[in-house]
Amino acid sequence: MVSPASGKKPGSKDVAEAAGVSRTTVSFVLNDTPNISIPESTRRRVWAAAHALGYQPFPEARALRAGRSDIVLCLLPDWPITGPVGEVLKQVSALLSTHGLTMLTHQKRPGEEVARVLGALTPAAIVAMCDLDESEVEFIERRGLELRAWMGHVPGHPDIASLRQLDIGRLQARTLSQLGHKRLAYVAPSDLRLDWFSRPRLEGARQEADALGLTVTDFRIPGEDTDALSRWLRAAVASGMSGICAYNDEVAFSVLMAALDAGIAVPDQLSVLGVDDSFISRSSRPTISTIAFDLARGAERLATLLTDLAVPETAASADRNPVMGVILRDSTAPRGAEV
Repeated sequence: MVSPASGKKPGSKDVAEAAGVSRTTVSFVLNDTPNISIPESTRRRVWAAAHALGYQPFPEARALRAGRSDIVLCLLPDWPITGPVGEVLKQVSALLSTHGLTMLTHQKRPGEEVARVLGALTPAAIVAMCDLDESEVEFIERRGLELRAWMGHVPGHPDIASLRQLDIGRLQARTLSQLGHKRLAYVAPSDLRLDWFSRPRLEGARQEADALGLTVTDFRIPGEDTDALSRWLRAAVASGMSGICAYNDEVAFSVLMAALDAGIAVPDQLSVLGVDDSFISRSSRPTISTIAFDLARGAERLATLLTDLAVPETAASADRNPVMGVILRDSTAPRGAEV
């Protein structure tokens, strides 16, 4: 609503004029300033004028009054916000809004200081889905802000996400091992920005392989050489590699196409396991075995965490059950089995 006199958004001056009081009185009433004696009739007059004009204090003022804002800040790495990550953030934002909270996301670029990100912002809580260094953590804590690590590496703050990238790679390697595959390979995407996810998945596959007595090699899909993946597959399969942990379903699909070009039968000669349970995994031929995530549960868990930090009086127990599982489809088979 706009002020009838000026055509502009109404301010405290307009409320003061409409209620017949000073702007100081308007500030005391609307901010519910303690230890100030104002007649109840005056308070009602001020509130009536504010409602009639559609006036609301600026968010910055409300934040100063309450000691915090209703903003929850999610710090993200500099990677594409697509697929499951984008869906989780979308669901978390919707869930937070039911508690009167607004989620603000910021992709923290390499070398960007967290002090510059925050500026004059005073969020109710910060969740780090990216890595922070000790100086950044100290800056946040000096400002008295609530900070939690969710998938990010944050000194002094353990990662409380149940979905760890390391565990995804471990589950891939363990699943292929259970199918009898002893020589595995991890195929990474060409986009280096995805290494934040990809590297720990590779490390997880290696850790699981070491524990099970398996071997894992790795290959990054080149950005330009479209035939390189086929050439590598031909040589790897010839040397005995029979199971692939693909970074995600898109990479798994690229492996399927390269295997077709190389004359390698999937899953007779090569089993391929993706991640994300995306549309492409269900529509490709053969369909792609994959690691699936319960996005709704993951979003609810993160939203519960953030709400508990921002609005402590609503604190509730968070669901700690696993949010990922394996879906076996046509791209995997027991080692040596004919399909």
